[in-house]
Amino acid sequence: MIESLSVTNFYCFKERTTLLFTAGKERNRSLDNTYCGFSTQNKVNILKLVYVLGNNGAGKSKILSALSALKYLVIYSRERKDESLRYRPFAFDETCLHTPSVIEIVYHIDNCRYYYMIKWDKSIIWEERLQEIKSARTRVDLFYRWYDKNSDVAPIDFKPPMRISDNESYIITSSLLKNNSVISVVATTNISHPLLNTQYAFFAEGFEIMDLNDVDLNEELPDEKTDHNKLLKRVICGFLHSVDTNIMTYEKLKIEVDYPSELLQHMKSLPEKEQSHLRAMLRMDEEKHTINTFHRLGKNAETRRGRLPLSEQSDGTKEILRLLVVLNEAIARKKTIILDDYSSGIQRNTLNQLLKFFLGASTNSQLIISTQDYSLLDFDVTRRDSIRFLVKNEDAEAHVETIKLSLLHKNSSLHHYVSKMNVYKQLPEMDEPLFEKLLSVYKEIER
Repeated sequence: MIESLSVTNFYCFKERTTLLFTAGKERNRSLDNTYCGFSTQNKVNILKLVYVLGNNGAGKSKILSALSALKYLVIYSRERKDESLRYRPFAFDETCLHTPSVIEIVYHIDNCRYYYMIKWDKSIIWEERLQEIKSARTRVDLFYRWYDKNSDVAPIDFKPPMRISDNESYIITSSLLKNNSVISVVATTNISHPLLNTQYAFFAEGFEIMDLNDVDLNEELPDEKTDHNKLLKRVICGFLHSVDTNIMTYEKLKIEVDYPSELLQHMKSLPEKEQSHLRAMLRMDEEKHTINTFHRLGKNAETRRGRLPLSEQSDGTKEILRLLVVLNEAIARKKTIILDDYSSGIQRNTLNQLLKFFLGASTNSQLIISTQDYSLLDFDVTRRDSIRFLVKNEDAEAHVETIKLSLLHKNSSLHHYVSKMNVYKQLPEMDEPLFEKLLSVYKEIER
């Protein structure tokens, strides 16, 4: 689970800005007994569900994109040292354009709490540090890497707690380019170091920004080939029944794909390596499926069932299924899922049940939702301390605000407070006189 994310000189974040995912001193309500909003890891209460709100252009997507940038920097390797890196410094300050960006993350893996920092510009990773956090006052250094400009090398200082052998240290140091991370070397060498492998797995699989529209239901919905999948399908169909969709069950059928003869002929002319790459890219060697749903018809549901292809279902129903697939992935893999700029077409009561399902079933998994849909704040599972606001000042610098619990009674309407009371300047300031003037000008143009 992710405890915090900090960025410096990254997009609209000029100064060091931290997005915390820890629970505050929100009083537990009766719902929290079953649908607890946080998970305690290493004595830290980490929120399972976080909302990131703010005006258009306030920096919501940009601060969350730091997680994608982090994944790109940490696990992917550049083959040449002259390959440029993705570098997006604060644009409105000349000094920032020539200063490295920094991302810091505090995260938990099993019973360990880690701090990782990376500093980079368009061509060099200047610094990289990994620490284990033992307590509020105690951090143990695991490794520190820096770039020596004079000798054009990237030395690494592995600390004793890493328990890394001389051979492993040599392999990593000799393989490391100035634009690659220490952790990325794990994927390009035969090193099997438990701690480094664990770190690599976290950055590769521990968090992901997802778009629900990218979820292929025909492939992602479970079949009945294993006992686990049978139970999972039963839960999905039961949930659909519980929110009154009228869907009883579904069938998943294997289909044969007819690829264009021109494509197949072209592939034969390619070298074997290129053929394999193209087949993998098109997923030609994987089974393809289609889904049909079955609806109960009339009172005698046992004998009257209507069959309907999933493709003909409503967008709302398909979104429910996609969200169930994503929530299951987060729960099963103990993963952090980020839904950026999420605007849901799911009926409000149903969406509340989906989020309640996630909180009730998850342990060490997280859901971070960036949204303009303030109606989500009406849900009974939404905690006051789970809301983060992104706000920009007059110099286009973004920062994070949180609700001061002392200013908002626990029984007050969060939706009304956030959408009407512009306490944290999260709402756009409307210039009505200018609007009226522009409307008049436009009418004159169109006459």
